[in-house]
Amino acid sequence: QQEYDRITRKESERRTALINNIRDFSRSEAGRKEYDVRETDMSELVHNTLDSYRYQLEQSGFQFEEKIDEVPPMRVDREAMARSLLNLVNNALKYSQDRKYIGVNLYRDNGSVKLEVVDQGIGIPHQEQQKIFEKFYRVGDPLVHNTKGSGLGLSLVRHIVHAHGGEVSVDSAPGQGSKFPIVLPVQPPQYHVRTATA
Repeated sequence: QQEYDRITRKESERRTALINNIRDFSRSEAGRKEYDVRETDMSELVHNTLDSYRYQLEQSGFQFEEKIDEVPPMRVDREAMARSLLNLVNNALKYSQDRKYIGVNLYRDNGSVKLEVVDQGIGIPHQEQQKIFEKFYRVGDPLVHNTKGSGLGLSLVRHIVHAHGGEVSVDSAPGQGSKFPIVLPVQPPQYHVRTATA
C-alpha cells in the first residue's frame, strides 16, 4: 500500500510539474508571461523551496547538501524562481545513477548572486551543452531517452532567468556530473521584468 501510494504521489507530482512547465513555457513563447516581481529574501526562498523536495530526495537515496549564504534582498518572481530551482533539482535527480548526490549553493559574487545546482550524474557531452537549453532538445544518452520528460524544463529556466536580467549555463563532463549556475544581478534592469497587475 505504501509503495502504491508513493508511486501514485510521484506520478501526480510529475504530471503537475509537466503541466506547469508547458503552460508557463507557452506563455513565455507567446510573450504573455508576466512576472509578479517583489522584494524577496532569496536565502529563505531557496531554503523553503528545497524543504518541499527534501522528502523525495531522501526517499530516493540521495545525499543532499545545502550551502545557503545570506545575500541582499532581490526583486524577483518568487514562484518563477522556485520553479527554476526545482526544474534543475529534478533534472539532477532523474539523471543520476550510482552516485546519488545533489548540492545547492547560494552566494554573493561581486555584483551578482549565484544559485547553483550540482550533481554527480551522467554528465553532458561538450558538443551538446548549449543545445540542452533549446526547447524539446534531449541529450542522446539512452538514460535520458528512457526517462520521462517534456524537454522544456531547461528552456523554461532560461526564459525565467533571462526575464530577470540573468544568465544560466552548464559546466559538465560525461560521467563526472553537472553544475548549473544561475547568475542574477543584484539590481536587475527594470525593462527585463514586467510586474503583474491585479
